[in-house]
Amino acid sequence: MNKDIIKLLTAAGFNAGSAKYLESGDDSDAFLLDKSYVVKIPKRESVKETQRREFMLYDFLQSAELPFEVPKTVYMSDEFNVMTYIDGDIMTSKEYEALSEEQKERLAADEADFLKALHKIPVDLKNPLFDDAFEDKAEQFQEDKEELLRILEILKLDSLNPLIDRIYDNLFSNKLLYDYTPCLIHNDFSASNMIFKNNRLKAVIDFGDFAIGDPDSDFRHLLDGDPCDFGKEFGQRVVKHYGADLNAVEQKARISDNYWPLEQVIYGFKRNDRKMLDEGISKLSIMKSEIV
Repeated sequence: MNKDIIKLLTAAGFNAGSAKYLESGDDSDAFLLDKSYVVKIPKRESVKETQRREFMLYDFLQSAELPFEVPKTVYMSDEFNVMTYIDGDIMTSKEYEALSEEQKERLAADEADFLKALHKIPVDLKNPLFDDAFEDKAEQFQEDKEELLRILEILKLDSLNPLIDRIYDNLFSNKLLYDYTPCLIHNDFSASNMIFKNNRLKAVIDFGDFAIGDPDSDFRHLLDGDPCDFGKEFGQRVVKHYGADLNAVEQKARISDNYWPLEQVIYGFKRNDRKMLDEGISKLSIMKSEIV
């Protein structure tokens, strides 16, 4: 934490001297104050608005009837934001596997109950909080396609253009992707953004990617086999307790997985992250070779 932030925190009445480093993500650094507050410091100018909306959402959610905790906003500014710290445990996939079948079912039911409550929250799109939060999939796909073609032209990788055209033709024509009722979604619902206690869900955190979109999007991380989560079988349990169409949810999750290389190219180029960019291009090149 730099000296300027320490001065600003102190001026705002926080004990900056107690600050302990928590983690560093793609968008922000996080510090713990007095075991009571979490300070999030945006890394880039573009993240400031995203973080502002995230903390406004925490205020909004305090009036919602959610079955588990979410952070509460304590302080907001352009340089940093402060929310309550929720004490609890992380749970690794190894720890999950050690649970009994009954415990696994209860945990899956907890996560499903949270999503059901979140997705039922009434949302007024006239509320400034939700400006630009509505996800129009077709519009986003079109914007992504145009951006990808622009990036590939700059990188002199136009040979990938036919693959890009083919991918988006399939996306635009897939009716399953557009068959849903929009609602408030977390949009990054994974074990890394959950806090546990006594093998049960205690809280859900990090709503920085929230949107008004497809409720099935909140299952994709639970089903993608990421080692940070508990495996596809657990994701299927959550879907079952939620009452969603497992076949449709899994199809959408596979499409989301296959879309990641395109996002890697876009994000890698925008963030000047050469590793991410190269990984995306490499995967697209493999995809191209597989269909030739």
